[in-house]
Amino acid sequence: MSATDIKLNSGKSWLQFFIVFLTGVTIAFGMFKVPVNMPNIMNFYGVEMSQVGLLMSVVGLTCIFTAIPAGAIMQKIGAKKFGLIVIAAAIIENVIGAFAPTFEVLLATRFLEGISYGCMTMVSVAIITANFSADKRGLPNGIWVIWVSLANLLVAQLANVLVPSFGWQGEWIAAAVMQAVMLVLFILFVKDPAIEEPEPVAGGKKPSVLEGLKEPAVALMSLALGLLAVGCGCYTGLYPTFLQTGLGFDPTTANNIISISTFGGMVGSLLVGWVINKTAIRNRGILLVVIAVISAAAFALQFRIPSSFVIVTVFAVVLSAVTQFNMPVGFAMAPDAMKRPEFLAMGLGLVMIGANVGGALSTFLPAKLVEDAGGVWTACDFLVVGFAVLAALCALGATLYQRKYVLKNKDESSAA
Repeated sequence: MSATDIKLNSGKSWLQFFIVFLTGVTIAFGMFKVPVNMPNIMNFYGVEMSQVGLLMSVVGLTCIFTAIPAGAIMQKIGAKKFGLIVIAAAIIENVIGAFAPTFEVLLATRFLEGISYGCMTMVSVAIITANFSADKRGLPNGIWVIWVSLANLLVAQLANVLVPSFGWQGEWIAAAVMQAVMLVLFILFVKDPAIEEPEPVAGGKKPSVLEGLKEPAVALMSLALGLLAVGCGCYTGLYPTFLQTGLGFDPTTANNIISISTFGGMVGSLLVGWVINKTAIRNRGILLVVIAVISAAAFALQFRIPSSFVIVTVFAVVLSAVTQFNMPVGFAMAPDAMKRPEFLAMGLGLVMIGANVGGALSTFLPAKLVEDAGGVWTACDFLVVGFAVLAALCALGATLYQRKYVLKNKDESSAA
């Protein structure tokens, strides 16, 4: 069955999406198995928190350098084959990492994690774009972003079960097993969407794939998402450690708080997906502006919460939801922010560069600021809050450009 046999928004579209979604959950599990195990890894290898923070930062750095080549590769070989490469890289990372004799070897394996985590989103958005019409993409994009929340839930709860018996390595093995299962399902059920060939420009010459990078609205949106990713990643990467070292909760209680908070992320993702579907295409950038402002307020409070289990848990639920708002809007907006939609893969590469730059900075820089301040967690507030404010301005610029130079031209072309 070819991609053209699948009707938009059909049951088969949803089947493919959920296979990709569950695959993504196992990939995100591999990414976020580090934060809840930071103290264990520090003790096992005798390293500092900023060093362990590199296990998260190196993933983002890898994604930065692979985003554009990955977009070009996916444009050539298709989303399914590219997805298989992504899953295989994750499996290899977890198997080697589980038996890493030194911290340096463990750190090196995270480069493969960067390939899998960064590129999985590109695969998912390509599948969603191919299977759902523009007015229906909000919900699957919203559901997709739950991959991180659901993965964090699994990571925290499996840590309570596996780590006491098998050490932190138990989560590496669990990730490899789950990813191997999803590799089989991906092969069996996911169909490769048709690759749209770029139309020749004047003179009959096809434009270079680099043309896909010349999209100012997408570039501004990428910058906005990257700035927000610093604050979002600071929460997902450092909050489990903050609960233990900053507020004094024991590891099991801290893991339970993170587990409960993931339900907020899930609800937030579904909510924003519904809102996106109800928001006109030309106003989705404004929605990102509003989200950036809300994020700035949330980031300003995250390390100022009193040491009360109830208060911390409620706030963590809300903060988890807020951190899930921005990416679904970006994914839904990207296809409609490009003058040449056939270069979607390259546009997604540009979006992921922004998000991954933010991700690379989100653990290392705040951790360094906290360390330099003698363990004062609020020392990183100015960084994450200031970046969120700048993100609002970038999102506004992306909206204005999209309205004036992209959507207006499309409307005029349709009228003609």
